[in-house]
Amino acid sequence: MESRLIDKLKLQYLPVAFLMMDEKPADVLEAREGVWTCVVPFFRAAAKGKMVVFSRKTTTCLGGKVGMGFGNAYMNFPGGIEYFLSAGKEGFREGEGYIKTPELAKDFVDNLPITDIPSEYVVLKPVTQVNPESETPVLVSFYVNMDQLSALTVLANYNSPGIDRVRIPFGAGCQSLFILPLDESKNETPKAVVGLLDVTVRPMVDKNYVSFTVPYQMFLEMEQNISGSFLEKENWSRVRERITE
Repeated sequence: MESRLIDKLKLQYLPVAFLMMDEKPADVLEAREGVWTCVVPFFRAAAKGKMVVFSRKTTTCLGGKVGMGFGNAYMNFPGGIEYFLSAGKEGFREGEGYIKTPELAKDFVDNLPITDIPSEYVVLKPVTQVNPESETPVLVSFYVNMDQLSALTVLANYNSPGIDRVRIPFGAGCQSLFILPLDESKNETPKAVVGLLDVTVRPMVDKNYVSFTVPYQMFLEMEQNISGSFLEKENWSRVRERITE
């Protein structure tokens, strides 16, 4: 599949397609079973051209299981996830301090669109490796700098009423990549989700880079809306010139 946005935005990283599959493709990058790994470095690997796969067995981080749609693994979090996200609990690990109280942390978890996807695997690969005749991604995620984020935000609203086609929800990095935009895909007018703002994962990503994830149909619409848009006009050309390779 071709993507004109790669050139128009001068992307340093390829847009990543998320596919739900019941059979694991060959020659994929996958975490080893029983070894703790984070979802985010694998996402970056996909943006660099690798094909990556997640499964219930190899996604060992409990937050990652939730983020990738493998059910409510938070139920098994030692000491309670609400204490880990907030002030901690005596006898267990120190709290992260991302939410002020355990009560508010529980409310956060209760409001997450936790789901158990019907597929065995979530496969990530560059959109340029997607065969649209035989594959239909559920999401496409861009890994972008601030200038590219500005362009995607404008383009998301370009052919839509209102002013809020893009949202920045609070959540873990993996949640912002998958279950939050997947939940958006169920809406009649879905919104893009800006993510990777989780302080825990910021050391794992490039400085000034975030994710911008959209349902697949929204991605196709954005590609179709390039012609005649600001992406072909002078204001964007001046911004594009300063984006380094």
